Amino acid sequence: MLLADTEVLFALAPRDSHHPQALAILETRSDIVVPDVSILEFSLVLKATGVVVPDVRTAILAVRKILRQYGVQERNTIGTEMLALSASIEERYHLSYFDSLVAGAAVCLKADVLSDDQAFDGVPKIKRVPLSG
Repeated sequence: MLLADTEVLFALAPRDSHHPQALAILETRSDIVVPDVSILEFSLVLKATGVVVPDVRTAILAVRKILRQYGVQERNTIGTEMLALSASIEERYHLSYFDSLVAGAAVCLKADVLSDDQAFDGVPKIKRVPLSG
């Protein structure tokens, strides 16, 4: 199983520099999942950069449409076990809050992480698969 980091969601935008790679991976892999924490971070980043609520909704719905088009499943991962694990990962390996959430979700789901973020390389239970190849 391959868990999509938040950057994969941003790469679904045609103007993103990793858009071709993201689509190529979606076309060739049937085991990709998107955790709720990646979707949450996606929406929070949009809001934090000044995107207005109607446009945030439009972006989320566009992402959902693309994910469904490629048969990518969304996974609910937020719970006490995953949040406690994420806190341990954040503390021990010094990942950012959202990277630790993605890492915690990956460990709980026994999944590799699709990401160019090398921060995941320092977590022993996680194998990172680069988005950019």
